[in-house]
Amino acid sequence: MLVFAQESLFWLTGYDTGGYVFFQCAVMTADDRPIILLTRRPDLVQARRTSTIEDIRLWWDADDANPAMDLKSILEELHLKDGRIGIELNTHGLTGWNLWRVQHALDGWCTLVDDDHLIRRLRLIKSPTEIAYARKAAEILDRSLEAVIAASRPGILDSEIKAAYLTSILQDGADMPPNPPLFNSGPRAVYGRGVSGPRRIEAQDQILVEYPVAYRRYNVKTEWTILFGDVPAAHRRMYDVARETLHRMTEIARPGTTLGEIFDVHAQGLDDGGYKRHRYGATGYSVGCTFSPTSMDVPPMIYSGNATVCEPGMTLFYHVMIGDSDTGYGMGVGHTLLVTEGVPEVLTGLPDDLTVVH
Repeated sequence: MLVFAQESLFWLTGYDTGGYVFFQCAVMTADDRPIILLTRRPDLVQARRTSTIEDIRLWWDADDANPAMDLKSILEELHLKDGRIGIELNTHGLTGWNLWRVQHALDGWCTLVDDDHLIRRLRLIKSPTEIAYARKAAEILDRSLEAVIAASRPGILDSEIKAAYLTSILQDGADMPPNPPLFNSGPRAVYGRGVSGPRRIEAQDQILVEYPVAYRRYNVKTEWTILFGDVPAAHRRMYDVARETLHRMTEIARPGTTLGEIFDVHAQGLDDGGYKRHRYGATGYSVGCTFSPTSMDVPPMIYSGNATVCEPGMTLFYHVMIGDSDTGYGMGVGHTLLVTEGVPEVLTGLPDDLTVVH
């Protein structure tokens, strides 16, 4: 198997790097031969010291460099010609260009097959140590949300609130987040993604925040909405529907429940509340060990018909996000939970009621 996902390498061997943005691949065989890593020289010492990998091969930068041919040489050395070789495809560690080079280098030499998320599926159920990392990240996140709320006030840039988040988590021992956080204020609160350019908070305003916290690369997430000034009844009702829907989704996160069934509860809650036109096609996903550019450890995602069954040891991020472009009101609530043998353990807390700043 050709392992291109950095989170797979971290999970398998402890290897911790950002060098996966270039061509980097580990070769795993079906027998007990050691893993062979192909990477660049800047990652050599890091690979030796952070991982259990001992056989590390290098490819060198040059105008005519083609690391896919270096990879083929390793496969030849392992006598894998005419073999059936799995390849991790759904990863930011394998660009389209690098896949193209691998396919051309190995065309007619062996058979490449989709790995079908093999390692990702094995990582779905967390070990006690992994769960401990997630709980640690959650403790840091809870303190950061308090800092975010404390920093929120009219007259400041929304980027200053974002700075409170980053300062809190980094001073508290977290990793740098794997993706930019979402701190969308004013009319941007109806967006589902973060945008560039700071905006000043007004006396009557809103900000929707969604962000990860990672500890030892293990991510948890939160989503919350802060309102400023007077709260219109329609905006308050939006919060009540979202919070009640999140509660119902959480209640059924038990062994045997499918992710599709969780989505159905989400859809019914928003549809009954009158927000069918504004709901998304997914309402959360698995979180765990991931590297930049995302804190989403997917698949699986929580969408209609997903047959993935909840099992103890899964860590899931649930969120209910409503962006009503007609009224301009945005609302989002979300938390990370751990599936257990019984009642799910909510890892990241939320305030008891809607946060309003005057």
